[in-house]
Amino acid sequence: MSRHITVIPASTKAGRETIRTLLESESKPTIRAVYRDTSKAPPEFLKHSNFEAVKGDIGDGDSLDFTGSNTVFYIPPPTYDGTDTGDWATRAGTNVKKALEKANIQRLLILSAIGAHNSSGIGVLRVNYISDELLKDSVPEVSIVRPTYFHEDWAHLLDAAKEENPTIYSWVTPIDYKIPMVCKTSKPSRKRKENHTNLYSKVGLKDVAENCADALLAETAKPSPHYFNVFGPRAYGSLDLKEAVEEITGKKYELKLVEKDQLLDYWKQIVPEFYAEEFKEMTTCGLADGIIAKNFVYDENTVRGKVELVDALRSLYKK
Repeated sequence: MSRHITVIPASTKAGRETIRTLLESESKPTIRAVYRDTSKAPPEFLKHSNFEAVKGDIGDGDSLDFTGSNTVFYIPPPTYDGTDTGDWATRAGTNVKKALEKANIQRLLILSAIGAHNSSGIGVLRVNYISDELLKDSVPEVSIVRPTYFHEDWAHLLDAAKEENPTIYSWVTPIDYKIPMVCKTSKPSRKRKENHTNLYSKVGLKDVAENCADALLAETAKPSPHYFNVFGPRAYGSLDLKEAVEEITGKKYELKLVEKDQLLDYWKQIVPEFYAEEFKEMTTCGLADGIIAKNFVYDENTVRGKVELVDALRSLYKK
């Protein structure tokens, strides 16, 4: 069956990089990319005859039309406008569900997150829990991909190389604790509160985008709903972060650990204060005694990525 894939929201970094991978595929699927503002479609995508940019907004159900597609890739984005996270996820997910049913979509891929099977205690990842629950039975074939933390989340550490005495602030504690990371999402930069695109970023995106593209193009469907994790090649700790940025920048960094009692103030510098507590909870749930730490296991439902932390960050470094 010829694939006609709708990606929504296509402006997300995960959406963009998956589209890029799909357009490079030999199977040449037809791609419909949904943007609130179609001028955001990358010019290099518009050169492809099998790519179409259309206007739509997950916050406005009447604007969504998946007619003609047989497959949809949904990337639930967070919100930073003061709306309750749960209310936003429910409204957006419900709008997507209605559009799926109206267009008789056969296959759905949802970008979720590790730990999103928990109904509470996961902070802003409630967006993913709610989206997964709302949509897991919405079409005949549903796959839900759950990546772990992204290499790109640490790209802001490279900016410190411009300082006389660069410092790394890391919440991966204690110092010997390590977590799986993968090439893909980024939280907002520490230095730019005004730039809240979404939870997800690039290059670390490579492992996730490739696996999402594979799931969208697969000839044989898995039992539905099918859940799978995408982790990086190994786990990393704060000392690994320090070593990576020092290798890339050629500068020595001081490492400062952000302890649990400092996390709220840490996140208030990065996201609107209204959401800082949720980001704190998302962070603590992945620490050694957190509720999702037990899920950091490379098992039969886990795809092991290939991109190392140092390589992902190196590709983002601008002197």
